Amino acid sequence: MDSYDHLIGIEGLQVMGIDLPAFADGLPGGFFIYEAHGEERILFANRQMADIFSCESVNEFLDLVGGTFPGLVYHHDRLRVENSIWSQINSGDSSDPSHRDHVTYRVVDKNGVLRYIDEYGRLVQDTKLGDLFFVFVAEISSAKGAIASDGRNLVHPHVSVDVDALTGLPSMRYYHSHTSEVLARASIEGTPMVDVYFDVDHFRTINFRLGYEGGDEVLQHVASILQDCFPKDLLARFSDDHFVLVTRREGLEDRLTHVHDRVSRMVSGMPVEIKAGIFELSPNDVTIPFAHDRAKVACNAIKGRYDQFYRFYDDSLSINEELRDYIINHIEQAAEQGWIRNYYQPVVRVATRTCCSVEALSRWFDPELGMLPPAQYIHVLEEARLIHLLDRAVINRSCADIKLTLKRLGTAVPVSLNFSPSALAIVDVPALVDETVRRYDIPKKLVHVEITESSLTEDPELLRSVIKRLHTLGYDVWMDDFGSGYSSLNLLKDYDFDVLKVDMEFLRGMEGNKKSRTIVHSITNLAHSLNMTTLVEGVETEGQLAFLNTVGADRAQGFLFSEPIPYEAIIGDFFLRYPPERL
Repeated sequence: MDSYDHLIGIEGLQVMGIDLPAFADGLPGGFFIYEAHGEERILFANRQMADIFSCESVNEFLDLVGGTFPGLVYHHDRLRVENSIWSQINSGDSSDPSHRDHVTYRVVDKNGVLRYIDEYGRLVQDTKLGDLFFVFVAEISSAKGAIASDGRNLVHPHVSVDVDALTGLPSMRYYHSHTSEVLARASIEGTPMVDVYFDVDHFRTINFRLGYEGGDEVLQHVASILQDCFPKDLLARFSDDHFVLVTRREGLEDRLTHVHDRVSRMVSGMPVEIKAGIFELSPNDVTIPFAHDRAKVACNAIKGRYDQFYRFYDDSLSINEELRDYIINHIEQAAEQGWIRNYYQPVVRVATRTCCSVEALSRWFDPELGMLPPAQYIHVLEEARLIHLLDRAVINRSCADIKLTLKRLGTAVPVSLNFSPSALAIVDVPALVDETVRRYDIPKKLVHVEITESSLTEDPELLRSVIKRLHTLGYDVWMDDFGSGYSSLNLLKDYDFDVLKVDMEFLRGMEGNKKSRTIVHSITNLAHSLNMTTLVEGVETEGQLAFLNTVGADRAQGFLFSEPIPYEAIIGDFFLRYPPERL
């Protein structure tokens, strides 16, 4: 049982006629009392407060927070919380001796986990004990962020279920409940309206580079910019790094340009790009969820493009949606019936011009639609979280081809396999690779796993575990597209790779760009000093290959040697020109 004997003022509180333990035990949530001034020491806390902080006892909770109210609040929220409480107290009815406040903030439990607290406080002005706050708190289990840490109140003075906790913008609940009203008023006034879907591009990379607190700050600033540019419109945070808006059609492009320019100038330590998809509403339009979906489709169509930051939904995107539905509905059939085929792009050893491996790439040969290029179905399958079905088909076909090559030629070169970030989160990739290799009874050294740099920003701990397990099982792990993201050097420090694949962008214009040559040379030396093999992608000319030989690059891949080709072409014509290395 917890002891409260050491708590300051406990006798005085009892004099006030309050049986605190009995009172607190009957509450459904946390309850505590603290001094309103000075150090703001906590005088009493119930067991539920300890539970919220994952503590075994009230004493442990008090030790954790330093026995004060400021110690209880997450440090980024303290100034805002204090200002909000006293602002509400001072703006209340001065004739009422009991003033109330309502504020939402973050706390950190014993295990370092951020939790979200909805607090209702009451200031009690006692002649003996001084000013005290009696506080009831409840944990907000559905919250995914915290209120703006800089104290800005972006929309409402208090946080409620109608307000997004991180940004202060209206919540989706508020948004949906007021959309019809906004559109009805616009219809009466004859004002054309649009539904806009915003997406912060590459936000996972931002989180990885700046940390989750830095990512939160980016979202808060984006929300502030949107609110400034659309002050009278219905705007809400949809989820994660997505925002939605209903606004008038007139002058939209200029306002979107203003948003884009301000976001791109944000000081966050890295570039920030925002995209917008737009669906034009009509008086007799479809449901708002339908409009959201179409605006999102338009936004997704320009993700990753830096020449376009907004797009209207049109008929061409409608056709793409039909293709998307077809891909999602037929991926299992495609995998089972062999519509998914492997093409292989060879990798050549720079010094000897022998073939040292091949990279497995998928192609979808559909009986109705013909050949679908990867760009048409990979992104769709990733979004639908079905990419693992494609990856499973590719690894099965790769192992079957290795087995066949060993039988026909007596040797085979390793095959490298790409796994998407979403696949790593859905399936146990090390187990899948090892089970398939064992089933086909082929040497483990003939199967390598490639992980893109962008994958490493999704879930660092998961990736670290995947890489370690693959190495333990006996498989080489390659880092693909090195240099395509923002945190390459950190990734080399934090993860163990056997092969470093250098992004092809470094080779473009290399002949006339001394900096490109210097960078490739430096990366090669760095990789070798870290005991990694280098593989440079995008080699198209003999001059590029000669340069790579000069700087000591180990392997090369590109159209100088071959584009991705079917298996039969690899073991036939290509092996005649670039003999396979012997096991």
